[in-house]
Amino acid sequence: MARPQKNGLDYFPLDVDIDQDDKVALIEAQHGITGFAIVIKLLMKIYKNSYFYEWTEKEQLLFSKRVNVDINQVNVVINDCVKWGLFEDNLLKTHKILTSKGIQRRYLEAAGRRQKVEMSKEYLLLDKDIVNVYKNLVIVNINDSSDVVNVDINPQSKVKESKVKKSKEEKIENIDSLSLEICKYYSELMPGQDISSQLPALKIWIEMYGYEWTKEAIQKCVSSKSKFAKPWIDKVLQNWTTEGKEEHYGGTGQNNAESKGKYTGFKPQQPKITEEFDTTDLI
Repeated sequence: MARPQKNGLDYFPLDVDIDQDDKVALIEAQHGITGFAIVIKLLMKIYKNSYFYEWTEKEQLLFSKRVNVDINQVNVVINDCVKWGLFEDNLLKTHKILTSKGIQRRYLEAAGRRQKVEMSKEYLLLDKDIVNVYKNLVIVNINDSSDVVNVDINPQSKVKESKVKKSKEEKIENIDSLSLEICKYYSELMPGQDISSQLPALKIWIEMYGYEWTKEAIQKCVSSKSKFAKPWIDKVLQNWTTEGKEEHYGGTGQNNAESKGKYTGFKPQQPKITEEFDTTDLI
């Protein structure tokens, strides 16, 4: 008998400065160390399950008992977590689950080596450009359990579908090639060190920010920290997008799409301030 497919994670990274994130700090300011502990306990539950945690009456009662906190206080903390953007409001209301974009992205990165990772179309919060980076991802419909190749497929001629498919394949191959170039570049900067395990993150950065910005952010990280610090690189790229590259580092690079890399399909994504990699990648 085949072993059942595993959905949850055995561990998840927890940044040492998670309490410095504004959203987490707001919860701790309102509810003290109890609020902070509830957030961490919920993350443990979510990642143990997969990328979401059901939040029905049964789960609420059991969670309250296990953390030894009154159920009403737990739900007050949950409501404030939704208010400050730690969890996605609509999915909690419609499907009674706790999740977020950051949780889903970190889950896909952690499960990147699995042959197949399933995510429900109804629960998916990530943009298609990010989803397409993960070749092992299968989007399913929870209503009929049928695989969904594209979440918004429209009837098209076979010729047009073939062209679209070919274009997507070329785009993915291009990103794969550029990601490997970044790995080689890092090995030149730091002889003897390999970051091939970080390919999922590299693909996302190249997709969102372009090859040249990704390469330069990594170079700055190595110069400052002498190691590959993924949260730091992600913050740099987000700051360059929201604040401008010149303004943030006093550089001479141009702040336009053409300066952001070889990948001509790049379109700058404007990340929300609440989507900082340190914590929202976890929550």
